[in-house]
Amino acid sequence: MAYVHSGVRRAAGQLSVADIAAQPGGIEALQSRVHELRSRGVHFAANAIEQEMAALDLPPRG
Repeated sequence: MAYVHSGVRRAAGQLSVADIAAQPGGIEALQSRVHELRSRGVHFAANAIEQEMAALDLPPRG
């Protein structure tokens, strides 16, 4: 079953950046994931996470 979150349909069990950021240590986990993706050359995914973080007014990776 899908649900609507901020106008985006997600499959059940799939987490959003906002869901992860709301968890203890979530922002650090997102920053770590962005770093990991960039080090593997997956810049489009890292950029997408950073854009969602910026839209949520979360701190950028650091």
